[in-house]
Amino acid sequence: MTFGCSKDSPINPLGGCFAGNWAEQYANELTDWTNAATAYSADPTPANCSKYKTSAKNYLDALREVAKCMPTADRSEINASINEAKAEVDKEGCD
Repeated sequence: MTFGCSKDSPINPLGGCFAGNWAEQYANELTDWTNAATAYSADPTPANCSKYKTSAKNYLDALREVAKCMPTADRSEINASINEAKAEVDKEGCD
């Protein structure tokens, strides 16, 4: 069984939404963030902190892309949460 990105598909009514496989769209960014968190925890250098913050924001950006596939009513709340999370990442110090 295969599914396309047609807006006529019941599992992909918005079309162009990664054929309904949303997790695949942020899996690499989540892995990168996890690896960066592990590296920073083991060796809390400014360089590792920077990688941690960058990978966290990349993950949040990937989630925002997936959120575009959500119904419009849900998007504003999701985007607000992503913006709040990015602000928290920015506030974190590297000391």
